[in-house]
Amino acid sequence: MADFKYLSDALTDEVLSEMADSFFGARIDIDEALEMFHQVSEHLHEKLYRIYRGCALLEQISLGRNELDQFWLSAGIDRKVFHFPAGVEPAEFFETPTFSFTTRGEYIKWFGIAYELLAERIADYMHGIYRDDGKGRKIRSANRDDFFSMAKEINIKIDKVNHNVTASDVLKFTKSLDPVEMEKENIAGCVGPQCQVIDGEMAFKLITIKDIEFPHFPDLPPRKEVASYINEFCSENYSRDKNRVKALLKLLNEKSNKELV
Repeated sequence: MADFKYLSDALTDEVLSEMADSFFGARIDIDEALEMFHQVSEHLHEKLYRIYRGCALLEQISLGRNELDQFWLSAGIDRKVFHFPAGVEPAEFFETPTFSFTTRGEYIKWFGIAYELLAERIADYMHGIYRDDGKGRKIRSANRDDFFSMAKEINIKIDKVNHNVTASDVLKFTKSLDPVEMEKENIAGCVGPQCQVIDGEMAFKLITIKDIEFPHFPDLPPRKEVASYINEFCSENYSRDKNRVKALLKLLNEKSNKELV
């Protein structure tokens, strides 16, 4: 009889341990996943702002939003997604054009550099960039593709945790181990609405993916593939507004010279 009691207690302890591991372990796992999710979200906000700054730079070099819209239209690229909030400062150049014999040629090169800068920032934001982690491994930077995949995976985990082993299940089992107390309360844990309240309070909230405001950007074609559109666009801009283009190039050169000092 004593052996049976020992076996019963051991089995009870094992079940309790498994329930605790399932109940608390799964929640710790989700808490950590949600913390990582919010960290990636912060990185994406930074990258999205860098894209907006890249758009602002290309708009500045295009001599205005309407002109930039015309470039996107001529190149067959949806222009709507490249509109950015008011007050965003243009990005800074990290390189300058090689020598050009003509002002028009220099203008085309400045535009091309700004275009490539925006294309790289979009690729980093949308798909990530592989970098060396210092330990000989390549890791991919935070990106929109992985972010939404992560949200879906977390929601699957949340749904399982909310329904597989609920708080009321643990409470019911724990109370069932004390028949005297159970008889006194005449319940086995909780019943009806009581369980729903407990489970509702302890449940994780699903991530509402449709409310996540990280816009999609199309991958921009390589610069060489749109070179003819860039050349034509810049040539037309230069012919139509030569003085503004020259003033812009003077400003860009002065700014880049200061940055190099």
